[in-house]
Amino acid sequence: MKTTKAAEAAPEINQNFVEYKGSVFVSQYKTVYQSFKEHPKTMLEVFVETGILRANICRYVATMEEKGQIQVIRKGYCPFTKFRAGFYSTDETLFKKPDFQQLNLFDYGV
Repeated sequence: MKTTKAAEAAPEINQNFVEYKGSVFVSQYKTVYQSFKEHPKTMLEVFVETGILRANICRYVATMEEKGQIQVIRKGYCPFTKFRAGFYSTDETLFKKPDFQQLNLFDYGV
């Protein structure tokens, strides 16, 4: 059987590494969650504070948004870049409550 150079150069996957890698991502997820819980921050602020790559933070925020664990509290200017950015928080006391009251366009007095 003929093997390619890429296949020969690729390292074997060690099960211990996969478990270690998974625990690192779980640890990073928890760190990001706790960082956003302190006060509303931008993703760049969390990167500077924790050293976790912004790509990972972005992925964790997307996952948290799907689970309803994080919300954009406000839009403002990032203290580092001076550009507009979203300030996120995982503190549920700061979450915007959904307004389920529907306005009636035509009120027939029913």
